[in-house]
Amino acid sequence: MTLKNSALLLGALVSISLLGTTYIVNSNKASYSPSTNKLMIPELIDTKQNRATELVIQEGRHEFFSGVPSETKGVNGDYLGPTIKLYQGKSTQVTFTNDLNEATTIHGHGLHVDGRWDGGPQNVIMPGKSITYSYEIIQQAGTSWYHPHLMGKTAEQVHAGVAGFIIIEDDNSDSLDVPSRYGVDDIPIVVQDRSFVNGVMRNYSVSMEQIMEGLKEETLVVNGQISPYYDVPSGWIRLRLLNGSNARYHSYTLENGDSFWKIATDGGFLESPVEMTSLVMAPGERNEILVNMVNTASNRVLVEFLEDEQSLLSFFKNDHQVALELRVDDSIEPHLTVADVLNVIEDIDRNQVSVERNFVLEMGEVEVEGLVSSHNHHSMFSINGRSMDMNTINHSSKKGQYELWRISGQEMRHPFHMHGTSFLIVSQNGAPPNEADRGWKDTVDVNEGITEVVLKFDVTASKEYPFMYHCHILEHEDAGMMGQFTVE
Repeated sequence: MTLKNSALLLGALVSISLLGTTYIVNSNKASYSPSTNKLMIPELIDTKQNRATELVIQEGRHEFFSGVPSETKGVNGDYLGPTIKLYQGKSTQVTFTNDLNEATTIHGHGLHVDGRWDGGPQNVIMPGKSITYSYEIIQQAGTSWYHPHLMGKTAEQVHAGVAGFIIIEDDNSDSLDVPSRYGVDDIPIVVQDRSFVNGVMRNYSVSMEQIMEGLKEETLVVNGQISPYYDVPSGWIRLRLLNGSNARYHSYTLENGDSFWKIATDGGFLESPVEMTSLVMAPGERNEILVNMVNTASNRVLVEFLEDEQSLLSFFKNDHQVALELRVDDSIEPHLTVADVLNVIEDIDRNQVSVERNFVLEMGEVEVEGLVSSHNHHSMFSINGRSMDMNTINHSSKKGQYELWRISGQEMRHPFHMHGTSFLIVSQNGAPPNEADRGWKDTVDVNEGITEVVLKFDVTASKEYPFMYHCHILEHEDAGMMGQFTVE
């Protein structure tokens, strides 16, 4: 890869909140004030040393703005949770204890584990109770995450802060020439949007309009902080990006249009690094990128909140906020080279497909007796005309059998996520995927056209603990845009 360095310029908009009002402040090179908030790196729980670990889901008080606490929830802490590192071919016991005053679940988003350990809405953990999952890791190295999946409460609990990274390693990742020192040149970044009044995060509350669009707020939050900085070595830096927003799509760039290199999608490494200048991520997606910090003192990661043209918040479009400033510290040993070949991804021949399925994500309105709302109607979210029913299994898949899924949406974009496996994109709106998306994924952006993906399941899911497929706009998921299926 060619090293690319350029002068640092910023003509972006940074959203901050002061004195009870949210302001959009012009932040160019002349007026930009360097951050004094050092990025908080989640604690790493490396299961190579300990095959059993305990995590506590708890109430918290977190300071997004110094000296101003907000009521939050977290895992082993006040907001967000530790990073769990798992290993291919190894088994790990993870116990989740619920210290909240309400029920919850913990879903391993991206994990290929039996439905019993998937953490879907059937895996309820009541207040004061614990559940132990046995993670048998069969998949390749990649970046996954965990979050609640309680029916009707997912959006609220994720918004409060219950989420964390899962990193999987294998023999390939252990031997690859890529940055891999956690918290040094391998940095986990969860990006969310929140609203603040007097520096206090607004509690979760949604109107009917916000349910229709998904909750979209104004201020960029990175690892629970506002516009932080981090000291990094003068070499290649690996950022594990997670769009942890309830509903917002993000566009990532470096200031002044600098290039970066994408090396991994949701489920693992690409075959080779792909040079890019912008990256769009849907809610729930993960991507890994490399930033070159050779011969530069600093660089900033910018995020634009993307909006549908019809959105009531479309006036925020093209407003960039500073997600993270990378500052070079020459005392840290740099990683100066990167492998040209990262992975081998074999195409799945269409002739290998045994079953084809169609999924249509729909939004409509139906009358609900006794509901008091505008026009006495209630928004209905469904897949294939059916809203989520915990007592209904929508289909059954066969373990080891290749399937082709065709997914389409109506009226707006939907990030479609499935549990229990990863897939390869075959086509989107009739065109093959671009080079940067030709990797294993579990979440895909679906617009009004048709997206085709090919997959198979290597683990089982029973009627008692089925897998889910759903829109990952969390308000849509909670409102019924979800189905469930078994793997036998």
